[in-house]
Amino acid sequence: MFNQQLFEKHLSTSWLGRSFYYFEELASSNTQAKKIMGDSPLHGAVVLTDHQRGGRGQHQRKWETMPGENLTFSLIFEPKKNERFTLLTLACALAVSECINNEAQITTHLKWPNDILHKKKKLCGILTETQFSGNTLDKIIVGIGLNVNQQKYGQELSNVATSLALINSNEYSREKLLAEILLKIEYNYRLWNQHKPELVKQINHTLIGYGEWVKLQVNNQELDGDYKFLGVNEAGALVALNSLLDVQTFAFEQVRVREL
Repeated sequence: MFNQQLFEKHLSTSWLGRSFYYFEELASSNTQAKKIMGDSPLHGAVVLTDHQRGGRGQHQRKWETMPGENLTFSLIFEPKKNERFTLLTLACALAVSECINNEAQITTHLKWPNDILHKKKKLCGILTETQFSGNTLDKIIVGIGLNVNQQKYGQELSNVATSLALINSNEYSREKLLAEILLKIEYNYRLWNQHKPELVKQINHTLIGYGEWVKLQVNNQELDGDYKFLGVNEAGALVALNSLLDVQTFAFEQVRVREL
């Protein structure tokens, strides 16, 4: 079971995670985050569960996680502007990547738009959702599923998923790791909120395929020709150079990147 006292001992953020909601079991931490109401702002609140029964990724893909072995949590943000959600997702992914690289002494990369891979196996998935009241943005909810101490996966996932424990045979403190991740996400959120160009540069250098010729898929249809993947821009759109040397931009819902 997640030790909240140990987590609070390690937590050194200013605001992220200071409001903390723990549930032994949930269908989805993102769904629970949407239900939380209050008179006071929820900006920076964290919802964590030890057992997420119905975890999901993009396009409703199932996210498999064993009880008490991983980190499955959601962050609630209440930004003032309704924009650049994709870049915020990548900023959170970059923070997680940097923390686990340091903690496990490994190298991970970001797979556009929302996964973290180690040697082509999925280590972490992120699902960002928004909640509106009419045309007014209430919340951005960033759900993160990080494989930490899980040792086994089902047949469908054994060749595509991994965990920190499987990578180097160590067992990790989920409480300490979460505290470190939140501190880094808090820092990256400030960069995102202040439109700092170094955040985009850091994200791009971590993206799989950055600076290389790749194939692009739009709405599951592969485009003709090869494209040079130029990363993301300040707005969070994917940027690519086609064979005619024309620069094109794509929204993350539309496009997937496939290495040659």
